[in-house]
Amino acid sequence: MGAIDQSMIARLCSDASTCWRHLRMNALRPQPFLEVRVEDTVGLPTLLGLCAGYELGQWRSRQFAKYLIRNLIEFIYPIEEWDAANSATGVEMTARAAEAVYKTTKYENRGEIGELILFSILRSYYGSLPVVSKFYFKSAVNDTVKGFDAVHFIKGKDGLELWLGEVKFYTDAAAAIRDVIEELHKHLEADYLRGEFTWIGNKMRGDGPHYHEIRRLFDDKTSLDQVFPVLHIPVLITYESKAIGTHDIVNDVYRAAIEAELRHHFESFKGRCAIQRAAVHLILVPLGSKRALQEDFDSRLRAAQDL
Repeated sequence: MGAIDQSMIARLCSDASTCWRHLRMNALRPQPFLEVRVEDTVGLPTLLGLCAGYELGQWRSRQFAKYLIRNLIEFIYPIEEWDAANSATGVEMTARAAEAVYKTTKYENRGEIGELILFSILRSYYGSLPVVSKFYFKSAVNDTVKGFDAVHFIKGKDGLELWLGEVKFYTDAAAAIRDVIEELHKHLEADYLRGEFTWIGNKMRGDGPHYHEIRRLFDDKTSLDQVFPVLHIPVLITYESKAIGTHDIVNDVYRAAIEAELRHHFESFKGRCAIQRAAVHLILVPLGSKRALQEDFDSRLRAAQDL
């Protein structure tokens, strides 16, 4: 009986510690950088439209890239290691995180920036926390990581929600919508989900927040009928924006133009999205120039790698 009591006490202490860490991490979630231009939460799919804005007549590419670099430690490292970042370890952890993204000059067709954008949005706007970091488990530096582009959770008033993200870091919105709709249907098939759940479950650490509750969702003994009611699919689409390209300051004229553009793409997405099994959330991030953002990010990434 004493052994059982000790085990129960240890479990309660562990759960209390995990809960405290979860609350603290939520309290310290990153401040948003992108500004909300349109939001529609009536029905599904929902819409969140964000933009970087301008500075001195220029689209804020450099500032956007700087913001993304500042999210690298949380993006790359498992949540259980975030507490290790401090004044003594932060520089080395940032350098290692930067090296884990990629180390190649051929970055034009890589999608890591898009995944980092989605991560930053999920953390700062939705208040989610990652279940696992796929980049942490890459077998080689320049490998691309397959599967869902984000694996997060939100512990809300109605219980735990599982957020599995998809990203299309594109220049053309129509092409992105076409491709992501096709991918969504494939990724919500039972065989695909089971394969992803097995991989994710095997990478989870037992000291993560809400480990047992999340782990149960990934267990092959749990029916998908129990997973779909708590499953959310955030879909990030970036594209080069005509509205951004024809303005140079955030004013009422720009706000009207960008909102109209975002709502147009939202209607196109809704017309194609017939997903019923999960709650889909469309996140649109218009860009002034994808190439400019890639170049600014790559420059800062290489500087971080040399720290």
